[in-house]
Amino acid sequence: MKKLTERVKSIFRSKDIRDKIIFSLLIILFYRTLSAIPVSGIPANAIIQLFEGTGFGDVLSTVSGGVLETASIIAIGLTPYINASIIFQLLGSVIPKLEELGKEGPEGRRKISMYTRLVTVPLAVLQSFVIYSTLRGFGLIETLGTLELVTMSATLTAGAVIMMWFGELISENGYGGGSSYLIMLGILSGIPGTVRSNFVTMDLFQKIVFIIFSLILVVSVIIVTETERRVKIQYSRRVRQGGALESYLPIKLTQSGVMPVIFAMSLLSFPQLIGKFLLSRDLNPTVTNITEKIMSMLENPYIFNSASFLLILAFSFFYLTVVFKTEDLAENLQKQGAFIQGIRPGEKTSEYLKKVSFRLTAVGALFLATISILPDVFVKSGLITAAVFSGTGLLIVVGVILDIKREVESMISVRSYDKYL
Repeated sequence: MKKLTERVKSIFRSKDIRDKIIFSLLIILFYRTLSAIPVSGIPANAIIQLFEGTGFGDVLSTVSGGVLETASIIAIGLTPYINASIIFQLLGSVIPKLEELGKEGPEGRRKISMYTRLVTVPLAVLQSFVIYSTLRGFGLIETLGTLELVTMSATLTAGAVIMMWFGELISENGYGGGSSYLIMLGILSGIPGTVRSNFVTMDLFQKIVFIIFSLILVVSVIIVTETERRVKIQYSRRVRQGGALESYLPIKLTQSGVMPVIFAMSLLSFPQLIGKFLLSRDLNPTVTNITEKIMSMLENPYIFNSASFLLILAFSFFYLTVVFKTEDLAENLQKQGAFIQGIRPGEKTSEYLKKVSFRLTAVGALFLATISILPDVFVKSGLITAAVFSGTGLLIVVGVILDIKREVESMISVRSYDKYL
């Protein structure tokens, strides 16, 4: 206990750490305040009724940051920004110009970020009109006048831009991964209500199973998220007594973190939102019939869970190729006079790192995909009556908290070294 107290004191003694914590808390305050301000023209109960009885509402709410059902000015939240990010991540693999920008370092990444922000705006406008048209088509809201419609769309678009801005501010001045941090806040805000509503209907045995299952899931996610393989490297130009200096290159089991989970949920929410929109338009019977069949498939928990599983696997490998550039890493090691024992520098090192990272990602991706559907599978099978949150929500929350922990510990380490300089 004394050690923990000293740890907390050391955190708040550092002005840099203290400022980041205060900034992150202020973002929470602004975020929750904005989520309580209703948007003109859309009552909250209309959105709740639209998604009632389907798992789609939970998915879209998670991606938006947990504020969709509030019908607030930030109701569509991060969805347009995440979709824009996915578009540019995918286009970066097929458009040479974007691929070149990604290789230009900070300046190239800054340009891609600017393009992502610009695309976010029309996507937000489009989503606001789709939500309005869908609600009106099902008779959940009245037809708005031109001025009211423009005001509603402009407000929701501005809210999406504010959420995007909050995410970038968190990445620069706070703790957590920006968008991931805001999504985590939305998930955490719904936990007290979930626990309270489920505990009321549970008997003692069910409560014990509920708690044990939740703890096992959290602990297993933490262990796997923190697991890494340390590839030994040696520096031929740095010699210590007894031989060349040894170090290691850490490669995490879940190299891409929770981004594959967020991308998969965002991608799954898109066809369901479009399906709701088509059904609300009451088009010709053929289109309506096909849409109903597709929506029925997507709302089937087995099909939805299978799609989630496969998409998380796919995005895990895709994100690895985007983030973990083995060619650049091998080149940097060679420039520093470093090498992996038994592996030739350059191309052979790149191939070795690629093989190791892909094997680790295969295991990590299978774990992420399994955990994302496990709580829902257990609930549907009757093994447990409810889960604290979805598997995807659990992965996001634990992943973000661990990232924050690593950032704080890194800053504490730097501060402890500074006093010796």
